Amino acid sequence: MMHPDAYKTVEKVSHGDFRDRGSKFLGFLYPCASEEEIKPIVDRLRKEHPAARHVCHASVVGSKDPEERSNDDGEPTGTAGLPILNQILSAELRNVALFVVRYFGGTKLGKPGLINAYKEGARETIAAAKIIVKYTRESVRFRFEYDQTGPVMQSVERIPHAHIISQDFAQDCTLTVEIPVSEVDNAVHLFDHTDEVTVEALDR
Repeated sequence: MMHPDAYKTVEKVSHGDFRDRGSKFLGFLYPCASEEEIKPIVDRLRKEHPAARHVCHASVVGSKDPEERSNDDGEPTGTAGLPILNQILSAELRNVALFVVRYFGGTKLGKPGLINAYKEGARETIAAAKIIVKYTRESVRFRFEYDQTGPVMQSVERIPHAHIISQDFAQDCTLTVEIPVSEVDNAVHLFDHTDEVTVEALDR
């Protein structure tokens, strides 16, 4: 069973290739953290594939409340972007954008044929990807006196999937940690029993 804050994504671009009656459907799956990243990728793919008829895509972006988008890029409505999106959702991926570049082969595929081709192009591309697990995290800062370093570090080590992003062990020590969202409330109250350590959730 996956951690409640875990999600699947990809760490680098993967490629796929599906062909039907002369038409080529080239897939490109990108890690993508925001909608703003999509247009530059579309522009680059158009430049790299000037003879292609369409650059259709779909995305699921956002680790907390992911937004789903799709674009048919001139193909009949629902025949391209939606089949691509459905493959992303079927694979339970987040923070990704999947593009399918179509080269027309001279034979019209009809709506069912297009739906199948974009679906298979997307599926092949996802199948070629290295899928990894990440966690939706928030930042928590610990402030403490130096003699509390041991207890603080031990507490952080016990938080599942915690990741230290900065630390300062000067006279007034601070430790900033990214931890899964569902662990934040517990972390904030770890040292309620002492005034020597304060814990603050930075993203709330």
